[in-house]
Amino acid sequence: MTSPPKSSSSPSGLTLRSPQFVKRTFGRKGVCRQYFYKMKYQTYQRNHAIIPGREKALHDFLNQSHEGVRHKLENGFSSNSEDALTWSCFEIIDHFPLKTKISVLDEIMEDAFQGKGNFKFSDSSYKEDEMKIFIGKQYTGRQTEEITEVDASIEFPDKLIFVEANLYSSVSLADVKKNKRYDQIARKLRVGLDSCSNKEFYFIFLDIAPNEILVKRESKDNVLNPGKGGFYDKWKSAWLFNYYKRGRNKSLKPLREILTGIKVESFEAVAKNMGWLTWSDLYKNILRGVLMDSNRMP
Repeated sequence: MTSPPKSSSSPSGLTLRSPQFVKRTFGRKGVCRQYFYKMKYQTYQRNHAIIPGREKALHDFLNQSHEGVRHKLENGFSSNSEDALTWSCFEIIDHFPLKTKISVLDEIMEDAFQGKGNFKFSDSSYKEDEMKIFIGKQYTGRQTEEITEVDASIEFPDKLIFVEANLYSSVSLADVKKNKRYDQIARKLRVGLDSCSNKEFYFIFLDIAPNEILVKRESKDNVLNPGKGGFYDKWKSAWLFNYYKRGRNKSLKPLREILTGIKVESFEAVAKNMGWLTWSDLYKNILRGVLMDSNRMP
């Protein structure tokens, strides 16, 4: 990528060397280049919300290895780390009192499914030890023995919820050369449905903007093309999500194809249980939980 100029002032007084500054320029062919600056903290603690007493848990989380690489620790110092945000958000939710936690999770589900969810946690009498939130847990399919790490997962006696979080990155595509038969969304759906036993499975894609804003009208060939990657290809996440959830020509064939070998009672139910959530809605619901916990709101 072309290096940005050494110095230039922005209207806000920031320079191109300021970590917070993002500059857009347009080349001769009208191609937009973005110079993204991210804060690199001296300690990973500065980059995470840490509940007192959970310091070791964070250390263990960051030092998890995936395919021999400790990518969470490598990215743990960066302000652009989606792992840092995921940890901070779901750690706070997990440590709310039970009533507040249930309320926040209900609002998350309401936003993820645009108010069309088929249940409310508050309608059931869950006990504290019956609901568990995990960050970065690995799941293994019972039949396929496929393994995947889930950014955040919520387990109830009768429900399993996977939350796949993306911030500035795009969904990872299938890559036969790297022994990845399925894209990121397909992998989570396959393992989730294959590991949930008799529980009802829900999949939520967490991203920076609403699905309808990110998605583009493109061909499948363009989706599968590696492209530029990163933020430039974020539309592919929304495209693939819609491809599996809504299908093509009133058919859920795309969903059926990626779930080959997985026991599914109803593909329509799988599609219905796929939701899309934005980071802003997640933040809002957590802040409402903080106020509720402080007895400042009903």
